[in-house]
Amino acid sequence: MQNTKTWTWLCAALLGLAVISRSGAAQADGPDVAQLLDQKVESLTMSGMELPAALADLGKQVGVTIVLDDESAEMLPWGKQTKLADVTITNASLREALPKILGALGMTYEVREQSVVVVATDPLRRLARRATWEELKLLRRMSETAYSPAAFGEFKLQYRITSKVDAPKMLLEQMEKSGQGSVAQVLETATGALRWGWTPEDDHIVIRTGQAQIAGKLSRRVTARYTGQPLSQILVDLGDKAGVMFKLEPGLLLKLPPSVSSYTLVLQSTSIRAALELMAAETGLKYEIHADAVSIGVGEAAAGSGPATGGATRSGSSPIAAKVSIPAKEGGVSYEIFLREDELPAEFLEHREQLKQQYIQKLMAELAPDPRIRTGEEQK
Repeated sequence: MQNTKTWTWLCAALLGLAVISRSGAAQADGPDVAQLLDQKVESLTMSGMELPAALADLGKQVGVTIVLDDESAEMLPWGKQTKLADVTITNASLREALPKILGALGMTYEVREQSVVVVATDPLRRLARRATWEELKLLRRMSETAYSPAAFGEFKLQYRITSKVDAPKMLLEQMEKSGQGSVAQVLETATGALRWGWTPEDDHIVIRTGQAQIAGKLSRRVTARYTGQPLSQILVDLGDKAGVMFKLEPGLLLKLPPSVSSYTLVLQSTSIRAALELMAAETGLKYEIHADAVSIGVGEAAAGSGPATGGATRSGSSPIAAKVSIPAKEGGVSYEIFLREDELPAEFLEHREQLKQQYIQKLMAELAPDPRIRTGEEQK
């Protein structure tokens, strides 16, 4: 009997500890941000407020912290002093209202831990500078217009693609395959499939290759100080600031001299590309811009291969990009020359990438089944 009472008491004590533990954990975690965003705001009107203050007031309505990302703020016409247009919310949740409020500024939001962070949309980030009000107006129009070929035709486009490919035709064909949505959404999907990119510019849309788009992102100017930090951390942070993936060569840091294992870099309104050039000169790194990323590797000097003579000596780490066949004269010997990526100009690599995408599109069209042909089972 005594054992039964002891066991009952022990179970009750453990249950009480579990309840206290769960309660303490819930209190430490705080309220669920996603749940707070779904709470209805009965009535709210704001007029002519600077964006950070307006976001703070919006958050107070439901008890959630809403902040503006510092780097994204630099994409706005007046930075953090950019004012929000007149806002009126009636019996709507912030989840419903925020996209409409932020869309006018080319912004969106992310839920991070216990707060909501307002960030620039991808098209705005790709500008790599402060947008104009005209460009924000264009972005809003694109996001509010449902895609159709006719609706898309109402927008002005400028193709900065080599004339050797029919870029308008390739884009329209890809957009027809990209599903439904706004003009901005369908264009984002289509250009991504083609490994291109787009940005607003004044009153028109600019279409570029992915390589040119990434080069544009690297022109963004930043101010930062890195003191005695690992090179890998600096590169990752610079890639985040540019909105570009930096692919580090495997074993990169092991191939560099120990003297550059920690690095100090001070940037004062310096372009990210200039920062990479400086790091390449001081550490022996090299970088290459591709359609989807920037690859970071080790240059010849850091790899220990010695200085190049007349540009003829190469480390051999760059992949082969082209083959030149030179036919022999009658009775002579023909031969072939293989060229690596780092031996060719960026314009050639960009053109090669476009031709590859065009060929892939044609190949996929040839492999697609003819809709006019039906199997015997279907014919029955």
